[in-house]
Amino acid sequence: MMQNLLPSEQSAFVSSKPAERRELCFALAAVLVSIAFFSLAAPFATLQLAQVPAFIPAYEAALVITDLITAVLLFGQFKIIRSRALFVLASGYLFTAAITFVHALTFPGLLAPTGLLGAGTQTTAWLFMFWHGGFPLFLIAYALLKDAGHGADATSKPIALQRGGSGTAVAAGVAVVVGLVGVLTLVATTQQNLLAVLVVNGRFTAANAVMVSILLILGLLALAVLWRRRPHTVLDLWLMVVACAWLLDIALSGILNATRFDLGWYGGRIYGLLASSFLLIVLLVENGAHYARLAKLSAELSAANSGLERLSFQDGLTDLANRRSFDRYLADQTAVAYRYQRPLALILCDVDAFKAYNDGYGHQAGDDCLQQVAAALRCCCRRPADMSARYGGEEFALILPDTDLAGAMRIAAAAIAAVSQLGVAHAHSPAAPHVSVSCGVAVLLPGNDMSAQQLVAAADQSLYQAKHRGRNQMVCMQAECENEHA
Repeated sequence: MMQNLLPSEQSAFVSSKPAERRELCFALAAVLVSIAFFSLAAPFATLQLAQVPAFIPAYEAALVITDLITAVLLFGQFKIIRSRALFVLASGYLFTAAITFVHALTFPGLLAPTGLLGAGTQTTAWLFMFWHGGFPLFLIAYALLKDAGHGADATSKPIALQRGGSGTAVAAGVAVVVGLVGVLTLVATTQQNLLAVLVVNGRFTAANAVMVSILLILGLLALAVLWRRRPHTVLDLWLMVVACAWLLDIALSGILNATRFDLGWYGGRIYGLLASSFLLIVLLVENGAHYARLAKLSAELSAANSGLERLSFQDGLTDLANRRSFDRYLADQTAVAYRYQRPLALILCDVDAFKAYNDGYGHQAGDDCLQQVAAALRCCCRRPADMSARYGGEEFALILPDTDLAGAMRIAAAAIAAVSQLGVAHAHSPAAPHVSVSCGVAVLLPGNDMSAQQLVAAADQSLYQAKHRGRNQMVCMQAECENEHA
């Protein structure tokens, strides 16, 4: 199955993000600094320096680790984007890591007097040629595989793979690279008699100069192809920086110097390490940016989810709990009341003659009225467990856990008084010259087998009586029944 990414998702990667002025300035600065150091070192390239035994293992270990991490990061992007060009580039960095490792094993005097793996006097020199000639070829292949017809938002046409096929492709790429390095190692170790002599007593021969010239041509060709294959992505830009450093490495350590362990030889190795590090640094910065974006998106998503959850349980006009939240909370509190044998009170409140208010003052004034009534009722719920909710339309509800009949009636009276004190004029009300509410009270008492629905029905019946008796008052049918039986 192919990975389908939106353009905005594709451009999140340096392998598909178009190069902009800022990236161009950074890349140009890196090239200019590299050229400046090269200009300073070039006149002294043949200056013989002390042999530092620890330099080669430290340098080549750093190269292997750097190139291996770069290859892993590029293969990771390939598994998302499925780009042929990216696959080839990742294989190229894996190639340099593998052949550098073999080069270190065969280097004379490092792990054995003549090197391991049956190395001869020309083995490391030829492995250097294979190494520095192979990587430009991978760069050229990468540039040629870029899909110029699709702009900078795609490095190449994606490879159509079945589910899990990207892992198989990576495994196959690793196997091919390891096999290629194995073949080149066999050629450099067992077939030395077929290869030209590049080093004699630590000094480079004319044949070495010819091979280095070929490497320079390959490097320049890679740079030219990368430059011509437009539009450039950020990855293309930094690969051109890598190619420039690669050319300076070859020039300093293969042309301007005279022997191993001179200034040009050391300087060229340093350029090689820089060339290896440039892209890794860019990829690590990109990963850090991805992590920062992911953390930001995660925080935004969490806030959005919290907002959606709040909206799903909150009335949009009054900010009180909505009907859904009311139903859930009443069911929970009914279960708690049954379990712990505690009273639970419910008050239903209805704005008197609200339709007449809407018709006389307009719907905007009606909304403002409901908001003021909601605020007044919310103030009547003083305990954390109390809930004020918009039951529907102009009807509100108060859920009062651990509240008996007397307490519920006091709160209902307070609610009526709070709304009256708002002083919202209502000339069309038959109950009062201002906006008022009628309240119906019901209480689930310990030992009373009443469900949440029955509690609502009892409160609704009391509310009906309050409206029937003239509005702007409260009624509790249970209290009246108790008084009748007293």
